[in-house]
Amino acid sequence: MLKKTVLTVFILVIFASIAIADQDTLYPSDDADVWQDTPDANRGTEQNFQVGCISTEDWRNVLIKFDLSAYSGVTINNATIRLTVFASYGDFPTDEIYIARNDADWDELIVTWNNKPGFAEYTPITAPSILDWWEIDVTGWVQNIVDGTDPNYGFQIYQDDTDYAGFSMRTKEGTISPELVLEYVPVSLEHTTFGRIKSLFN
Repeated sequence: MLKKTVLTVFILVIFASIAIADQDTLYPSDDADVWQDTPDANRGTEQNFQVGCISTEDWRNVLIKFDLSAYSGVTINNATIRLTVFASYGDFPTDEIYIARNDADWDELIVTWNNKPGFAEYTPITAPSILDWWEIDVTGWVQNIVDGTDPNYGFQIYQDDTDYAGFSMRTKEGTISPELVLEYVPVSLEHTTFGRIKSLFN
């Protein structure tokens, strides 16, 4: 009987965490880039945005944010930002590309180089290929956001290499919008599954 119970528990856990995970594709609520050489200019309605270094006085960062309010409390199996890269310049692919979780809120119609948020935390990422989807794993950060551990101020992508290099991507105003692909276990499924597990031991 014990073996049967343990096997049933194992099957239910696997069933909940893998087999019945939902998948949604979200599009940005806000996206923009900010340019150091035009520090008060807002570029929140452009069809393209850039990451790169034109010179030591002209860095270009991308900001992107997704509305995650509908996913409060869910278990995130995977969260991947996908961006369409269509052009590059200079010494590409460059080194020292990073994604950061922002430390303050911002609005795509207001954000500039001078008022952009700083970084709460950051991590290096691999440079993209041209004419392809660039996929960036943000699973841990998104889990913290939906758990309420961290605020949702979105993300910032930037280059920290001083070589002349960079690349351009489409914004949500462009022909192919950025995406956040979520794979997650709905709260109702978790409650049902673990309720069944608990009942096996009653």
